[in-house]
Amino acid sequence: MSAGPETGSAGHARIVPAGSTELTGRPLWGLLDALASPVPTPGAGPAAAWTCAVAAALVEMVSAIASGGDSAARAAAGARRERACVLRLRALELAETDMVAYQAVLAARRQPAGADRVRQFREALSAAADPPLAIAEVAAELAELAADAGEQARGGVRGEAATAAILADAGAAACVAMLSLNLAGNSDDPRRVHGDQLAHDAHQHRQRVAQTK
Repeated sequence: MSAGPETGSAGHARIVPAGSTELTGRPLWGLLDALASPVPTPGAGPAAAWTCAVAAALVEMVSAIASGGDSAARAAAGARRERACVLRLRALELAETDMVAYQAVLAARRQPAGADRVRQFREALSAAADPPLAIAEVAAELAELAADAGEQARGGVRGEAATAAILADAGAAACVAMLSLNLAGNSDDPRRVHGDQLAHDAHQHRQRVAQTK
């Protein structure tokens, strides 16, 4: 993989590049410049994945601050923080995966006209639906973690928990839109239903945060 966790001075996990890739290790301004460029990749998939990574980081922060309560609550917050860290890394990896998958779609589109081109394009487009679905899975789980964090959070960090849930919800919704486009020629593909369910779940968790007093 292109990155791995490293423990920083404050005890939190820091994502550290472990190899040369197109995206990992770039500063935020560099990623945004890449998105703003006329080059097709990175595009919507990495943007959704990065959004989920930001949501994960917020869940980690809120969970780290939630040190009050009994031992069970502290243990739950610690487990939630560790899981969010794993999902943050997973989201960053999926940004890379999605970009590679869409580059394969563009390569298939550039093939000479003919039956092979049509077949290769359809296969590449179908394969390109897998990364958005995986990102939606990350988003739905993060939305749940954010809702749980929001219920335990106190005062000043409830806004961060709510923001994490909103970002995760948006990431899941974006992935459903991508799935619809990539699977436009296959209305019976079960990934459509799975994606819709993930987006529904993420939105329900977002609403749970909004109801937290």
